[in-house]
Amino acid sequence: MYQHNTVAGAFILVNDENTNKVLAAVKTEIGDAAWKKGYEAQQAKMVREHLKAAKADFRFKFSGKLVGVSTKETKDKEGNTYRKIRVDLADERGSVTILSLDVGTEFGESLVPKLGSAVMQLGLGAEISLSAFPVEEERKDGRKFTNFKASVKDAGGNEVKATKPHFKIASDKVRTAVEALKAAGIKDPKTLNAARNAAKEEYFWDLAQKVAEVAEVRSAAAAA
Repeated sequence: MYQHNTVAGAFILVNDENTNKVLAAVKTEIGDAAWKKGYEAQQAKMVREHLKAAKADFRFKFSGKLVGVSTKETKDKEGNTYRKIRVDLADERGSVTILSLDVGTEFGESLVPKLGSAVMQLGLGAEISLSAFPVEEERKDGRKFTNFKASVKDAGGNEVKATKPHFKIASDKVRTAVEALKAAGIKDPKTLNAARNAAKEEYFWDLAQKVAEVAEVRSAAAAA
């Protein structure tokens, strides 16, 4: 099972001892502050070089038949909850690779609507490719940072696009949540920012669950 790692700018194995050792060593080498900044091209290159030297698998792209989509909530040792969308891709031999991706990230939020379109328009069993690409963005204070967006393509290499303006809909829900807090007299920036993030994640988590439900129904119908 693979997950997307922002610092490495690549998909890495989940709960793999070798991979975890490499990441821990690199984190110690560059320092916690640099690690928390996320993606930086030269830093990502260094992480991948260390992974390669240790023969720890990492990938930039996955291709195969879309055979399943599901959701799952996991918790870490500190009790933090992570909402995941899992994508099952089968190769020509029928071997399935599972991608476990955080819904509460820019990458996850850009992926969920496209997966929905893939399930609805292409159907389970369709050949797709899935990858992540960095996008430089700028904060209000002028500082730049990098987010990752999802790319989902069909067998012909055509980008699978969302059928609704999901980010606009999510933004409207975020605005409503923040305005409700302000109307109640809550103006603390941290509280308002937490409300923004929570409302946005909730929208895409609900969408992810709907996509998974459709995938499950179609999978059951195909097996009947």
